[in-house]
Amino acid sequence: MKKITFSLILSLAFFTTQAQTPLEVIDSFFEALNSKDHVSLEKLCLDNLQLHSIKLGEENSVTTQTLSDFIGGIKSMPVETKIFEKISSKESLLTEHLAQFSLPYSFYVNDKLSHSGTNVITLLKTNEGWKISYIADTRKK
Repeated sequence: MKKITFSLILSLAFFTTQAQTPLEVIDSFFEALNSKDHVSLEKLCLDNLQLHSIKLGEENSVTTQTLSDFIGGIKSMPVETKIFEKISSKESLLTEHLAQFSLPYSFYVNDKLSHSGTNVITLLKTNEGWKISYIADTRKK
Protein backbone atom coordinates (compact mmCIF):
# COMPACT_ATOMS: atom_id res chain seq x y z
CA MET A 1 0.00 0.00 0.00
CA LYS A 2 2.85 2.39 0.84
CA LYS A 3 4.45 1.69 -2.56
CA ILE A 4 1.19 2.48 -4.34
CA THR A 5 0.73 5.73 -2.40
CA PHE A 6 4.34 6.77 -3.06
CA SER A 7 3.97 5.98 -6.78
CA LEU A 8 0.75 7.98 -6.94
CA ILE A 9 2.40 10.98 -5.28
CA LEU A 10 5.34 10.82 -7.71
CA SER A 11 2.97 10.57 -10.67
CA LEU A 12 0.98 13.57 -9.49
CA ALA A 13 4.16 15.60 -8.95
CA PHE A 14 5.32 14.74 -12.47
CA PHE A 15 1.91 15.59 -13.93
CA THR A 16 1.85 18.94 -12.11
CA THR A 17 5.22 19.87 -13.61
CA GLN A 18 4.10 18.75 -17.05
CA ALA A 19 0.78 20.58 -16.80
CA GLN A 20 2.33 24.00 -16.06
CA THR A 21 1.64 26.63 -18.67
CA PRO A 22 4.35 29.09 -19.73
CA LEU A 23 2.64 31.83 -17.68
CA GLU A 24 2.60 29.58 -14.60
CA VAL A 25 6.34 28.96 -15.05
CA ILE A 26 6.95 32.73 -15.27
CA ASP A 27 4.86 33.36 -12.15
CA SER A 28 6.66 30.52 -10.31
CA PHE A 29 10.02 31.93 -11.37
CA PHE A 30 9.33 35.34 -9.82
CA GLU A 31 7.81 33.81 -6.68
CA ALA A 32 10.99 31.75 -6.27
CA LEU A 33 13.23 34.74 -7.05
CA ASN A 34 11.47 36.98 -4.54
CA SER A 35 11.81 34.31 -1.83
CA LYS A 36 15.41 33.51 -2.91
CA ASP A 37 14.38 29.87 -3.42
CA HIS A 38 17.37 28.77 -5.52
CA VAL A 39 16.19 25.14 -5.64
CA SER A 40 12.91 26.07 -7.35
CA LEU A 41 14.66 28.57 -9.64
CA GLU A 42 17.02 25.86 -10.83
CA LYS A 43 14.15 23.43 -11.53
CA LEU A 44 12.35 26.01 -13.67
CA CYS A 45 15.35 26.59 -15.96
CA LEU A 46 17.30 24.57 -18.48
CA ASP A 47 20.76 23.56 -17.28
CA ASN A 48 22.36 25.62 -20.06
CA LEU A 49 20.31 28.78 -19.41
CA GLN A 50 21.95 32.01 -20.54
CA LEU A 51 21.25 35.38 -18.95
CA HIS A 52 22.34 38.64 -20.60
CA SER A 53 21.95 41.99 -18.86
CA ILE A 54 22.38 45.41 -20.39
CA LYS A 55 23.24 48.02 -17.77
CA LEU A 56 22.04 51.33 -19.20
CA GLY A 57 23.96 54.49 -18.42
CA GLU A 58 26.46 56.87 -19.97
CA GLU A 59 28.18 53.81 -21.37
CA ASN A 60 26.02 50.73 -21.73
CA SER A 61 27.59 47.46 -20.62
CA VAL A 62 26.57 43.87 -21.22
CA THR A 63 27.13 41.02 -18.78
CA THR A 64 26.55 37.31 -19.31
CA GLN A 65 25.67 34.70 -16.69
CA THR A 66 25.07 30.97 -16.75
CA LEU A 67 22.47 29.24 -14.60
CA SER A 68 25.23 28.35 -12.16
CA ASP A 69 26.33 32.01 -11.92
CA PHE A 70 22.74 33.16 -11.40
CA ILE A 71 21.99 30.54 -8.72
CA GLY A 72 25.33 31.31 -7.03
CA GLY A 73 24.35 34.98 -6.82
CA ILE A 74 21.03 34.11 -5.20
CA LYS A 75 22.72 31.74 -2.73
CA SER A 76 25.31 34.35 -1.76
CA MET A 77 22.74 36.96 -0.72
CA PRO A 78 22.65 37.53 3.02
CA VAL A 79 19.57 36.04 4.68
CA GLU A 80 18.52 39.48 5.96
CA THR A 81 18.58 41.01 2.45
CA LYS A 82 15.05 41.26 1.09
CA ILE A 83 14.58 41.34 -2.69
CA PHE A 84 11.42 41.91 -4.69
CA GLU A 85 10.98 42.13 -8.44
CA LYS A 86 7.66 43.76 -9.29
CA ILE A 87 6.38 42.98 -12.77
CA SER A 88 4.18 45.77 -14.13
CA SER A 89 2.78 43.96 -17.19
CA LYS A 90 3.12 40.72 -19.13
CA GLU A 91 3.14 40.51 -22.91
CA SER A 92 3.58 37.12 -24.49
CA LEU A 93 4.12 35.32 -27.76
CA LEU A 94 3.06 31.69 -27.46
CA THR A 95 3.44 28.81 -29.86
CA GLU A 96 3.13 25.08 -29.32
CA HIS A 97 6.76 24.62 -28.23
CA LEU A 98 8.10 28.14 -27.70
CA ALA A 99 7.00 31.04 -25.51
CA GLN A 100 8.48 34.48 -25.01
CA PHE A 101 7.51 37.12 -22.47
CA SER A 102 8.29 40.81 -22.27
CA LEU A 103 8.08 41.91 -18.64
CA PRO A 104 8.71 45.53 -17.56
CA TYR A 105 9.86 45.49 -13.92
CA SER A 106 11.08 47.40 -10.90
CA PHE A 107 13.62 45.71 -8.61
CA TYR A 108 13.70 46.48 -4.90
CA VAL A 109 16.37 45.64 -2.32
CA ASN A 110 15.25 46.03 1.29
CA ASP A 111 12.15 47.92 0.08
CA LYS A 112 14.21 50.54 -1.83
CA LEU A 113 14.13 50.78 -5.61
CA SER A 114 17.45 49.46 -6.94
CA HIS A 115 16.78 49.60 -10.69
CA SER A 116 14.13 49.05 -13.32
CA GLY A 117 13.97 47.78 -16.87
CA THR A 118 12.49 45.07 -19.03
CA ASN A 119 12.98 41.30 -18.90
CA VAL A 120 12.61 39.20 -22.03
CA ILE A 121 12.28 35.54 -21.08
CA THR A 122 12.18 32.63 -23.52
CA LEU A 123 10.75 29.23 -22.59
CA LEU A 124 10.95 25.94 -24.46
CA LYS A 125 8.55 23.04 -24.12
CA THR A 126 10.71 20.04 -23.21
CA ASN A 127 9.87 16.45 -22.31
CA GLU A 128 9.88 17.63 -18.67
CA GLY A 129 7.50 20.54 -19.40
CA TRP A 130 8.10 24.25 -19.99
CA LYS A 131 11.59 25.44 -19.02
CA ILE A 132 13.21 28.87 -19.13
CA SER A 133 16.03 28.78 -21.66
CA TYR A 134 17.05 32.42 -21.96
CA ILE A 135 16.70 35.67 -20.03
CA ALA A 136 17.73 39.12 -21.26
CA ASP A 137 17.14 42.24 -19.24
CA THR A 138 17.83 45.94 -19.21
CA ARG A 139 18.82 47.67 -15.98
CA LYS A 140 18.59 51.40 -15.37
CA LYS A 141 19.12 53.18 -12.04
